[in-house]
Amino acid sequence: MNNEIPLKYYDIAEEYAEESEHDVSEEELDSLAHYFQLLLTRLMNNEEISEESQQEMAREAGIQEVRIDEIANFLNQWGNE
Repeated sequence: MNNEIPLKYYDIAEEYAEESEHDVSEEELDSLAHYFQLLLTRLMNNEEISEESQQEMAREAGIQEVRIDEIANFLNQWGNE
């Protein structure tokens, strides 16, 4: 676990992993937590999140681009609950 990423982002990554259509390995959790941190920080700062910025954040965090849409749908659903 990366100590620079707050635990709340790992909690979100683990919840996503449970609901994901694609298997999530233990090794991917750091990358997913980092992606959630980047993405949610932008949302909290009311910054625009384009498809291009999502792809850039995915590359920076080291997640597969195939997860971008699924994560967006997960967060949409998560935000509505």
